[in-house]
Amino acid sequence: MIESFAFSEVVRKLANLIRIGKIAEIDGAQVKVQIGRVTTGWLPIISTAGETISWTPISKDEQVAVFSPFGESAQAFVLRSIHYNNYKAPNDKNSVSLKTKSDIKVEGDQKFSASAKNGFEFSTGNANLKISDGTIEISSGDTHINMSSDSISLSNGNAKIKISSSGIQLNCTSSSIDVSGGNISLNSGSITTNPPLCKCLGGL
Repeated sequence: MIESFAFSEVVRKLANLIRIGKIAEIDGAQVKVQIGRVTTGWLPIISTAGETISWTPISKDEQVAVFSPFGESAQAFVLRSIHYNNYKAPNDKNSVSLKTKSDIKVEGDQKFSASAKNGFEFSTGNANLKISDGTIEISSGDTHINMSSDSISLSNGNAKIKISSSGIQLNCTSSSIDVSGGNISLNSGSITTNPPLCKCLGGL
């Protein structure tokens, strides 16, 4: 009888070591997991906890593994998460992907640095920031700013300003001003000043 009870207890503990379930309830960093017909009590979620903290909110119905050391549910914790029909893996499995409905916040007491060999791109709404080797591009609607190692240009629609080591160029539709090499050239069907430079002509 005692041996039978001991064997049953060993089987129970082995069955409880690792179990698969879905998140049923969420309360901050604790969750209840639905495992078959049974719902666990409040369990902690494995995360990065120390001087470096990483936190990603968990979702209801997320499929997780519940680990119970020594088969004791009182010591259980949750390891997330396992892809399934409701939360499928991304189609492009060769890229690192982060998709969230939550706000993203990064804080650090020391400097923050990041590097990407083939460039960096960030978009929000109709605004876009793109950084590649030696070039920075910022755009919002029809306004564009382009910076490189030897020039910077600003454009909005047909109007454009370019500043480089060789000079300054201003263009707007059919009019342009070019300041370079000690020379200033103006091209336009009509150039006026306010106030007029020559009162007799009303302009230049």
